[in-house]
Amino acid sequence: MRSGDLHLRTRGERPRHENPVVLQHPVRFPATVLILAAICLLAAACSSSSNNSSAALAPAAAEAQLKQIVLQPTDAGADFAQDQAVAQTNDDLAKARPDTEAARRQYADWGQVLQYNVQYSAPVAPDLVFSGKIARVMNTATLFASAGGAGSALAYTRGLPESTVANFLVNDAGGTKISDTQVVKDIAFPAKGDESFTWRITGKAMFPDGFTVVFVADAVFVRAGRVNGTVTAVAFGQAPKRDDVIALVDRFVERARVPG
Repeated sequence: MRSGDLHLRTRGERPRHENPVVLQHPVRFPATVLILAAICLLAAACSSSSNNSSAALAPAAAEAQLKQIVLQPTDAGADFAQDQAVAQTNDDLAKARPDTEAARRQYADWGQVLQYNVQYSAPVAPDLVFSGKIARVMNTATLFASAGGAGSALAYTRGLPESTVANFLVNDAGGTKISDTQVVKDIAFPAKGDESFTWRITGKAMFPDGFTVVFVADAVFVRAGRVNGTVTAVAFGQAPKRDDVIALVDRFVERARVPG
C-alpha cells in the first residue's frame, strides 16, 4: 500500500475518533515487523535466563514447523496479500546488535531456535479509515527448545519500559516520519494461550509528500508451549475491532500448539 493510494481516498477527511490512539506503522509497514523483531531482539540480548532445555531442532526443521504455525493469508482475510515472509536465525538477530556476542549467549540461555515473521495487507479501500477494519496483520513466531525458555523470553519482553518500546518507533524507514508515539502496556484483552499480554501503540505517520495518517495497532504477545508469538493488528483512525483481533490470536494459538 503506498501513501498516495490512501492519500487520494482520504484527502480532506479529518479524524472522527475521540481517542486518537494509533499504532506503530504508517501505511508503509515493513518497519512494523522490524519494530516487533527489534523488541524481541532487545529481550534476547539484554536478559539472562537459563533453562534446562532439550536439544533444539535444526534450523531447517524449525523453519518448516514455523511456516505452519504462523498465520496464513486466509487467516488475515480473503483478500489479504502477503507482504513479507522471512526466517531469522539467532545469528541473524545477534549480528543486528552492537553486543553481538552477548546476544548469542542470551539466545543460547533461552534455548531459542528460530524466528519467523509474516506480514499481510488488505486491499486499499476508503472504508479502511475510521471503520475499525484491520488494514495490516503482522505475526512473529519464535520457537524455543523448552517452554521455560519461551516463558523467560516473554517475561523479559513484558518488562521493557514504555519509553524503550516507544524509542523503537521514532525512526521509520523510507522517508516516513513517526511522531506522537505512545505505548499503553497491558490493555484489557482476554487471556490467550499459556500466558499473554497486550499492548497498544499509537501515533502519527507523515509521508514524504506531507500526508499524515493516524494509526492504531493492538499487539498481542502470547506463549503456547515452546512457541512465543506476537499478533499485531493495525487499523487507521481508530482501534481495530476487538472480535477480529481475538479471532486472529485464537487461530495463531491453535496453530502454535507444539508437542514437547
